[in-house]
Amino acid sequence: MAPTIAPIVIYILSFFTPFLITLVGLPFHIRLMHKRGISGVDVHKEEKPKVAERGGIVILISIVLSSVLIIILVNDPELRLSIGIFCITVTIAGLIGLADDIFNLSALLKPFLLLFASIPIIASKRYKSKPILPFIGETRLTIAYIVLLPFIIAVPANSVNMLDVFNGSMATTTIIVLIAVFFSNMIIFGNGFDQLDNSGLTYVFVLIMVGTLLAFWIFNRYPAKVFGGDTGSLAIGGALGAIAVMGRLEVVVIIAMIPFIMNAFGIISSVKGLLERREMVRPTKMTKDWKIESTRDKKAPITLVGLVIQKGPLHEKDVVKTFNVLAIVSAILAIVIAVLTNLSGVVS
Repeated sequence: MAPTIAPIVIYILSFFTPFLITLVGLPFHIRLMHKRGISGVDVHKEEKPKVAERGGIVILISIVLSSVLIIILVNDPELRLSIGIFCITVTIAGLIGLADDIFNLSALLKPFLLLFASIPIIASKRYKSKPILPFIGETRLTIAYIVLLPFIIAVPANSVNMLDVFNGSMATTTIIVLIAVFFSNMIIFGNGFDQLDNSGLTYVFVLIMVGTLLAFWIFNRYPAKVFGGDTGSLAIGGALGAIAVMGRLEVVVIIAMIPFIMNAFGIISSVKGLLERREMVRPTKMTKDWKIESTRDKKAPITLVGLVIQKGPLHEKDVVKTFNVLAIVSAILAIVIAVLTNLSGVVS
């Protein structure tokens, strides 16, 4: 069955609907948060401005409303179900983040709860236990894949959360990852924009996320007017995991997220376990001219920013630019993997 309107229109709406919802919704959210005193101090600024918190609520609302619109416009029940499952998965991850923003969940409880975000995908069988590898093709993991699937959702969610530390850093780096996923999907599966099938849904999911993130970046870029909080970072990270599984792009997403994974691995290995950010020694401090430099405390975790400023202090904007460069390099590697997969002719 075909969609009720042309697929290209659905793709266009997938981008512009969340963009406009987020663009219009965030100013109201920012005023409401300030009115209720729900704000955080931006510690990387000399004037220590108060910034509205929980912008991820608008991100989550935008994703849900956009998904509902696309469900209405598509008359194929299988595609509708897939969009709904994606939406529910992201919503679960986002609500866990909201609970953490409000109640400060423990470092062990939060990632444990995120494992349950995969239940809708598993229950609806919106996965294929045959991840695609370049030169090898479809692997047959069967039971092992189901065991690993919850971590494919939870790990990206936590990784994005751990890198959401500077103005605009989460939005720009994840947009770069999503762009890599967009082109990799096109390269591996070869589908254009004249049809809307299962692999075409990856475009829909990516466009919804990019539209939301681009509008969020306008308010979160330096100097930030709003923070996304765990609600936003876990929802975005959960979406990346869902796209990896439902789009059969597990390897591509892993490669594209190398900076996120490096940062998360460095933190967990250096503190020897899972700790909340508030429980760890700050890995950075501000210089007299308000640049970011590493602390000398041996208990401080090893982070990506620590590696970036190893040669000397940097301004916050320069740190974010370096994050973006690293994300671009990883994105290029992911696209190269997609090309090799296509050239190998390993996709059935």
